[in-house]
Amino acid sequence: MHRVASSILVVAVLFPQSPAFAQNPCAEQGPGCRVMTAAETKALKDRFLALKAALPVPDPARYTPDGAGDASEMPFVAETSVAPGPLTCLSWPAGCFTEQDSVLFGYALKAAAGESKPPAGILGRAQALMAGLENRVEVSAVLRPHPHLVGNDNGKCVDVMEDTAVDVQKTATFLAYDHGEDASNLTMIFGPRTCNEDETVRVETTAKALAQVVSIEVGITGPPEEVAALKKKVNRKALEALLGPVVK
Repeated sequence: MHRVASSILVVAVLFPQSPAFAQNPCAEQGPGCRVMTAAETKALKDRFLALKAALPVPDPARYTPDGAGDASEMPFVAETSVAPGPLTCLSWPAGCFTEQDSVLFGYALKAAAGESKPPAGILGRAQALMAGLENRVEVSAVLRPHPHLVGNDNGKCVDVMEDTAVDVQKTATFLAYDHGEDASNLTMIFGPRTCNEDETVRVETTAKALAQVVSIEVGITGPPEEVAALKKKVNRKALEALLGPVVK
């Protein structure tokens, strides 16, 4: 018994950097990865929370959130609470930034009065499931440390590639359009755009500074009438205020 315990102690002393005793958070991330400081982590968390607050929400009298919590809705925020070790960021031309860069919020249509009982039979449950999916609303957003990438047609930037796009609005730093069947999707881009892919890919040189938020993509999907209602609720000034440096 004493001999086994002594052997374990020797292994711990001789191999202090083995995976069992110490781990490199960037070991599986590749070049350009580094550990974020506590200040950077908090600043990014605050930016994602501000993003959630800036996004439109369906009428609470008709819709209810149906997400599974921060782990699926706001992965970066979830990681700040449950991650066993320091969080990492990868490098882009503008600086270091997290890959957990998106949020997604789902909303289900509330049952009408008298419809609280689950439908009977396999067919009834299947029909209820399909109706739920057809009426579901999703609001998503992505924070990016680079310009939003648009299409490239022989060197010419094409802002909108969707054939079904309608009501296109654009300036040098804003793009919005409805698309999909019966305009059941809305896309909004805040910040600059580019068709040069080199501006949007990772670099292998580790960035010392945390990148600013260069562009934000917002997406809304659902029944056309709900998408149209949420479009009117979008607070452009609040979303535009999220662009720029993350760490003050």
